[in-house]
Amino acid sequence: MAKKLWKDVTEDEKMKMKQFVINNPDDTPLTPEYAASYLEVSTATLQKMRCTNTKGIPFFKPRHKCIVYYKRDLDNYLTNEAYQCTAQYA
Repeated sequence: MAKKLWKDVTEDEKMKMKQFVINNPDDTPLTPEYAASYLEVSTATLQKMRCTNTKGIPFFKPRHKCIVYYKRDLDNYLTNEAYQCTAQYA
């Protein structure tokens, strides 16, 4: 069975994925789709962050074409991305 494209995932499905992440412990391994739902970004954004952002979210690649995130790393990313003013964006 082919993997569903992110653009074809419904908002209801994304909310269910986000709720799954919220309800599980910090050491739960997550696919990019679940991580994207939790962060409310696209899977393409996560992919771009993996390729270009040196201050991105830690991820693991246990085997070829398999990306794993952990909830604790997503929470740390959300916590550490707070800004005091717009000048800090640069």
